Amino acid sequence: MSIALRLALHLPRDAATVPMARRLLDQALQTLGVEPSCRDDIGLILTEACANVIEHARDIDDYEISIDVTDVRCVIHVVNDGSVIDPGRLVLATEMTASELAAMDFTVLDEHGRGLHIIRALADELYLTPATAGGLILQAVTTLRWTTDAEVWQRR
Repeated sequence: MSIALRLALHLPRDAATVPMARRLLDQALQTLGVEPSCRDDIGLILTEACANVIEHARDIDDYEISIDVTDVRCVIHVVNDGSVIDPGRLVLATEMTASELAAMDFTVLDEHGRGLHIIRALADELYLTPATAGGLILQAVTTLRWTTDAEVWQRR
């Protein structure tokens, strides 16, 4: 058995949208039977990705989130059409090895520089791509862990 769930949101660039989006995603994952600790990780990934848009994409009024869930993984896309991003600025968060990331002392980072590192630490894969018209597309991929009584889990 396989499942497919897609959640798509077009939201104003407002901090109040972040907990709402997180709750929507958490309720969907809980209903499907995703383990609570996995839901927490995915929720934090979404929160950090949205917070980055709200904090840094000041020249836009709105942003988009799309989330695709299968019986194997959750893929989060957060898109803003703001200013053009220099791809060189994105290397640190995406190209660190797992051991380099584990050894990193997050206390030395500025408070505003931790979001991508948190996402990178929690996600299995992280991609940051400059959008064609400017702005940034963040894609985070996480392997799902299911509760033992989840429908998907029982039919495997």
